[in-house]
Amino acid sequence: MQIFVKSIIGIILIPFVLGLLISFWKLITSLLPLSSSEIWFLSGFAIFFVIFLVKPLPNKLYIFGHELTHAFWAILFRARVKEFNVRSKTGNVLITKSNFLISLAPYFFPIYTFLIIFIFYILVFFFDVSKYIEWLFFFVGISYSFHIFLNFESLSIGQSDVKKTGKLFSYIVIVILNIIIAVVVLKFISPEKITLKKYFFESWTVALIIYKFVWKYLTELYNLI
Repeated sequence: MQIFVKSIIGIILIPFVLGLLISFWKLITSLLPLSSSEIWFLSGFAIFFVIFLVKPLPNKLYIFGHELTHAFWAILFRARVKEFNVRSKTGNVLITKSNFLISLAPYFFPIYTFLIIFIFYILVFFFDVSKYIEWLFFFVGISYSFHIFLNFESLSIGQSDVKKTGKLFSYIVIVILNIIIAVVVLKFISPEKITLKKYFFESWTVALIIYKFVWKYLTELYNLI
């Protein structure tokens, strides 16, 4: 019953997903011409993509990040981490409570990307790292590319986290939160070009148009019946 209700919620959220996607495409095209920070970010993103295509990657690095993300989000929701295990092909984290965000967190939250940014800004207190800011954008690009392509590969073969939460609902939530995180990352790379408030307002405006169209179509269909 729970999965059925979540599936209905997932269907209801589809116009919102479309609003986010359409506005995201407009946002991407508005970034041209690219700034220096965007070029460094995209270079890192592209380099990892090439590596991903031509060379097998260490599974343990992905699994560690996957389980670490579960643990991190569990702590955010005030759960306790009782066990944390990572092996060459599998891993698991034992927590005192869970919810759909904790279960799906590894598929939308690029933990290595945020770790890199966090470490960089910790170093700011001890060293003059301003001259290395381009390298920060470069490694953010690599780590974000790592998140996107390894999770795509992981989801393509099926995951118990997704099945447990309900496939339709899980994929809708993953898409929504990945788009939102992508916009936040781009805002970090290009703060002067992106306004979060404007992006989300445009997304909701597009979604509202789709909702109204669907409602009108369903009303007309109901009247015919």
